[in-house]
Amino acid sequence: MDPDTAAKWCEEQSSQIESCIVMDIPADTWAEDQIRRAVAKLTPDHRGLILDIKANPDTSHTYVLFEWRKGVPVCFQGASVKLTDEVEVQLIQPSAPRGDPVSVPVPSPLVMIGPEFIVAIGDLLAKFQKTSPPHTNFGYRRLRNFTGNVPTPAGEETFEEWVEQAMQALDEWDIPEAQKKQRIPESLKGPASEAVRNLKFSKQDCTTLDYLNVLQEVFGRTEKAAELVYQYEHTYQRKGEKMTEYMRRLDKILHQILLKKGAEPAEIDKIRIQQILRGAQPLDPVMLQLRTREGNLELKYLELIRAVREEEAVLEEKTLRRGERQCTPKTYTGQEEGKGTANGV
Repeated sequence: MDPDTAAKWCEEQSSQIESCIVMDIPADTWAEDQIRRAVAKLTPDHRGLILDIKANPDTSHTYVLFEWRKGVPVCFQGASVKLTDEVEVQLIQPSAPRGDPVSVPVPSPLVMIGPEFIVAIGDLLAKFQKTSPPHTNFGYRRLRNFTGNVPTPAGEETFEEWVEQAMQALDEWDIPEAQKKQRIPESLKGPASEAVRNLKFSKQDCTTLDYLNVLQEVFGRTEKAAELVYQYEHTYQRKGEKMTEYMRRLDKILHQILLKKGAEPAEIDKIRIQQILRGAQPLDPVMLQLRTREGNLELKYLELIRAVREEEAVLEEKTLRRGERQCTPKTYTGQEEGKGTANGV
């Protein structure tokens, strides 16, 4: 088959010539599925399609018209290609129609400029992104107000609750330190604002962590890290207390230990599960279930809370069903009622 015949074949299939190729394969050598798999293996990033197959009994050759939507891959743009190590097939490039030359893509200006200029532009853009200020007044989670007044005013959070949200917000805010230093004080009022103001007077170049540390010293718990660790290790599950409630009590103390650098964040999950197994009621059904799990000492918080809540849900369902059976009225027969009347006389 010559290039003109190949081009006419493409037109019959309503396909673009520049996206097609004709493979000349010896007859009865490859089946259609074999051809498709071999081509896909050679061009995994270019999905192709067999449009048509023609067999020529006179020459004992089979012609396969193949099309790629993204253009002919490089390995199929030569005179031949090896489908496997043993099989090499000839390739026929369809000729372009006369008077309509194949359109040559215009080279990109970046190619003509050169790689050095591209690198320089990339460095300039990266520098601009670092120095350009982000939108500071849109799309960020503003902290609730905290005054530090005692007792805690209605609608205001305690210091432990506020500082926990502040720590999470610092991780979420993808902004320079200078803007973080603006967002923290904007949520402080009254005594809390005065504490940060006094810190600025006595220390130059304060950071947001300095703000939180001074607030911790003024409004946080006064126990030292060692005292909190002792309190944590001697916090036990109360009789009748759900495991989820016991975990909340532990996590409040554990958070204070973290704030006072009494434990490493990477060890928190291990510390939590160890205290649960040690401090839970001996016959608590959730605790018994945890002890039977393999690798329970390696449970992360998400896995642990999911397992605890699922087990509590199962127990609650069993309790409800047991209560329904106990509340179901007993049906008496007429004979039993008669016996009851005779006994009552």
